[in-house]
Order: sequence, then C-alpha cells, then structure tokens
Amino acid sequence: MFFRSGSIRFPPGSRVSDTSRSHNLDRIELDLVRDRHARAAMEAYADSCEAELPWLSEVLRQSRFGRSEKLTQCSSTVLRAFVLAQSRAAVQADYAHAAWEHVRVQLVAVLAGLPQAGAQGAGTGGSADPADGTPTRQR
Repeated sequence: MFFRSGSIRFPPGSRVSDTSRSHNLDRIELDLVRDRHARAAMEAYADSCEAELPWLSEVLRQSRFGRSEKLTQCSSTVLRAFVLAQSRAAVQADYAHAAWEHVRVQLVAVLAGLPQAGAQGAGTGGSADPADGTPTRQR
C-alpha cells in the first residue's frame, strides 16, 4: 500500500493515535481490500452524497467493494440511530415500550440476515432475547 506525504500509517488494530499531527492531515486513505470498516465508511459516503452527487453514489455502490450480500455494512450505525430514536420517543406520553422492542428485535434480525419469522412457520414459539435481540426458541 502506498501512502502519500502527509498521511500517517497506523498498524491494523492499533489504538494509538498521533493527535499532534492528525489535525494537519488533508487526506485519509482507506484500505478497502483488508479493512471492513473502510467498506462501511464508503457505504456511508455513498449514502451521504446521494442527493447531491447521485452518479458518485452509484459508482461507489457498484464497485466491487460497495457490493455486499448484507443489507448494510454499517449495521452499528443503523442500531445507534434506532436507539437514539427510541430514547427520544420514550419521553413521549404515548410511548409503547413493547412495540419499540418488537421493532428493535426485527431490525436486529434483518441486519443479521436472519430469515423472516413468518418464513419459519407460524406458531413455532420463537421469541427474542431482550438482552441482545437475537432470536431464541422456546422449548
């Protein structure tokens, strides 16, 4: 991988940062081949520029790194936005916790690529673990 002058290279998995120089960087290069976080960043960039630069958004999504079998490469961002929306709704008088939790469980399942609950057969007794939203079976 080539780095241009003014860029800083940190080893993968490093939590070290050079805060004294990082504010001087004009450019950050992402490794789309080996870094799944870089691919998530590219997806977020494509989402962000879609209204103003639809051609760029389309090119990014059609690249070999933009295509994915998963619904999104940014599932943590989707869940973060949902939690924020739920916390804002919780202060309203008509907040229905059970309904929001049902939606959260379904969202987690969709993001994980799990089959739809109705596709598994009605009345199977499936439910979700409230701790993490993963589907469980009742015995």
